[in-house]
Amino acid sequence: MLAIAPLPFAAAAIAMTAVALAFVVPSLWRRRSPRGATVQAANLEVQRSRLAELDRERAIGVLRDDEYAVAVAEVQRSALREAGEACPPTPSSARLAAAIVAVALPLASIVLYERFGEPTALESRAPAVESASAPFVAHLARQPDDARAWVLLGRTEADAGRYLDAVNAYEKAIALSPKIARDAGVWAELADALGMAAGGRLAGRPRELVERALALDPAHPRVLEMAGSAAYEAREFGTAARYWRQLAQRITDPEARAELDAAIARADRLARTAIPLRAEAAARP
Repeated sequence: MLAIAPLPFAAAAIAMTAVALAFVVPSLWRRRSPRGATVQAANLEVQRSRLAELDRERAIGVLRDDEYAVAVAEVQRSALREAGEACPPTPSSARLAAAIVAVALPLASIVLYERFGEPTALESRAPAVESASAPFVAHLARQPDDARAWVLLGRTEADAGRYLDAVNAYEKAIALSPKIARDAGVWAELADALGMAAGGRLAGRPRELVERALALDPAHPRVLEMAGSAAYEAREFGTAARYWRQLAQRITDPEARAELDAAIARADRLARTAIPLRAEAAARP
């Protein structure tokens, strides 16, 4: 038999559940819009590149089997996370999700109260969630010169939104390993983390890092995507279109290619009418 909650707590719980349903259910019911294809396509190519690189490092003995397994698991987790963010539900699946939430959320509230017995127990008995970066931190405490582990830690910290920690990890990896210092993808990841730490902007040092990555690998998908984004941010629309055209040659998914083509067309259109920021600044008194 379910325990009966004290009236003030029960009233508050009912009110909060109603508010949550009012926001969540309509959002799920209507949700249709896909995410931009440029980042999706670049991320897919990056994941493939990472796995291929890990296979090479294992084959030549750079990575032990246990290190290889940890690294592959992290790439797979990252790919699944990005795929989940990039693929919104179809209208039918969204409506099914809305119906499930509408039924499950109130029921979960009752079950949770029965389970914990008092409102404050929800906080006091909540299980501790182990940080995804913990295995890499523990490993690096034992082997601080493992540059590949620093890269994996950087990716984990970036995924968690701890961008300055990610920047620190990437910089250590680059300083430790000449091979990683020649990896355009790692430079792009460092630039991305630094840009996110600066509020999502690529101007300044992040763009300098992207240009360094371009010098290392002018055909790297993520580098091309970021180079185009940095140029677009600077209102250098013709340059952005040029980088994105190079990226488009590497995209095979028809939907992603169509969306990237639309971005290229928009950049081309703006290139014919807009004044670049650098020229605009030079023209000011």
